[in-house]
Amino acid sequence: MKRNIFLLIISALLLTACGEEKDVFVIKGQLNNLGGMPLYAVYQSPTGVVVDTMRPLDGKIEMRGSSPDVVPVQLYTIGWQPFMRLYMSNENRVEIKGDATQLYDIELKGSSLNRQLWRFICDNRDIFDEAAVAAESYQLNKGRAAEYDKKTARLDSLLTDYIVRHNNKEMSAILIGDYLLRYDNYALCDSLWQQLDEKARLPYIEETIERLREQLIYNEDNSQIPHLRYIDNADTLVYVNTRKSKATLLCLWEASAPQADVKHKVLEHYARKYSNEELQIVALSFDCDTAVWHRVVDNDTTRVIDMWGDAIYTSKILSKHHVTRMPVYMLGDSLGNILVRTPQLPDEDIDMQIDSLVTIPQYKIEKPIFKL
Repeated sequence: MKRNIFLLIISALLLTACGEEKDVFVIKGQLNNLGGMPLYAVYQSPTGVVVDTMRPLDGKIEMRGSSPDVVPVQLYTIGWQPFMRLYMSNENRVEIKGDATQLYDIELKGSSLNRQLWRFICDNRDIFDEAAVAAESYQLNKGRAAEYDKKTARLDSLLTDYIVRHNNKEMSAILIGDYLLRYDNYALCDSLWQQLDEKARLPYIEETIERLREQLIYNEDNSQIPHLRYIDNADTLVYVNTRKSKATLLCLWEASAPQADVKHKVLEHYARKYSNEELQIVALSFDCDTAVWHRVVDNDTTRVIDMWGDAIYTSKILSKHHVTRMPVYMLGDSLGNILVRTPQLPDEDIDMQIDSLVTIPQYKIEKPIFKL
């Protein structure tokens, strides 16, 4: 009798343990040359972002996480340098083994999805690395656009070819969402996504594509500097024409906000640096009380065009441009196309685009930059 009870208890414990294992994924392995430094694993769980620390013991690392759907688990070394990305869901197991300083020689065991993806990346390491280097160089120097386009096109071709030939694989969904998808090739990615089998469409990738689609719609609706016809601080109705200068810097703000006068003064830098023909600067304040606005702007000796608009009657600007907090700074070209939108100044993209507009006779803006 006692023996039977003992067996029942053992069986129950085993069943409980098995049940717990079904609700987790496991990453473990043996990595040499980590220098005793930990690896950090970051992923999105149903309850929020999870950050786990894997401290090596004689090179051995291990972590357990939980996600009902496939999610990317990004591994970082010390200083939050990207190391490796794995794709995990409950009941998945991955084992990594090798030298941490020789990334492409690391071996993966376990999950077939991760093994196939890692082999694909390793087999085409030159293409991936060249595209990454070109992208980084382009961010530092926009004059390297030709090299960036060439290397990116090569990677895009590789990815597209695989996705078209393997439209039933989850790996194709990952290649679309995490390696191919960009602002400038959304149409291509959306087309490839629609060709995937339903079972291959990972939920987190679908959410990523949907967010970009919404952003594109948002940008299309807000691509132009708003019509500016308001009263100035002399109580005269004035109109701003973007064609009068090569660039227009528009600030939407509230004079009644704390530190508003300080934020307004940041525009002086641009007024001193550029001429009227190069850059016109407009500050449109939304205040119910014009007296507050007058106290801030009447002593302004710069060439900033100060305008006032009662938010009650001009809410179309705020609603159309989805302005939920101020200040908002918009930089437009001579045709009124918004090139950069940002919540604060100084801003390196604002500065870079102004210099481009005022110094280069013919310029090309690849995409607008929206930061809120």
